[in-house]
Amino acid sequence: MQICPHCGWENFEGIIYCDRCGVALVNLPLATRVLTGGQGEQVRADVLGPDGVIILQVGQEETPIMVQIRQDLILGRVTQTGDLTTYINLTPFGADEAGVSRRHARLLRDGNAVYLMDLNSTNGTRVNGEALAAGVEKRLRDGDELLLGRLKVYIYFKQ
Repeated sequence: MQICPHCGWENFEGIIYCDRCGVALVNLPLATRVLTGGQGEQVRADVLGPDGVIILQVGQEETPIMVQIRQDLILGRVTQTGDLTTYINLTPFGADEAGVSRRHARLLRDGNAVYLMDLNSTNGTRVNGEALAAGVEKRLRDGDELLLGRLKVYIYFKQ
């Protein structure tokens, strides 16, 4: 059995993503792709790869969080269990000091698209410097910079 380091779930040997929370159980390559537009300019992908895996690079941490997003994912300061929602606890990354709320923001998957919604957080959420109103969904693209309070998180779509 493999124990998930994030939620503690016991998974069968050989499983790559936790059956309960979707967090990667093994080190995986961090490949993303760069697309080019008609004039050769770079275009960031706004669709997930076939496995639905996102990579969250939190602050200056060397090791990113890789998670297979199924329906939704809550970003905040506490880990909760009991439903099918995955909770990513950002406390080890200085979330409390950075003003991240307990249930700060929600990543939603709709097919191959990912949206971010602020959950009425105390210190707000920004996407690429633009403030996000509470309860409003914003479609994300590969490489977007999220600011949860003062905690910087980059999101990448694994291809």
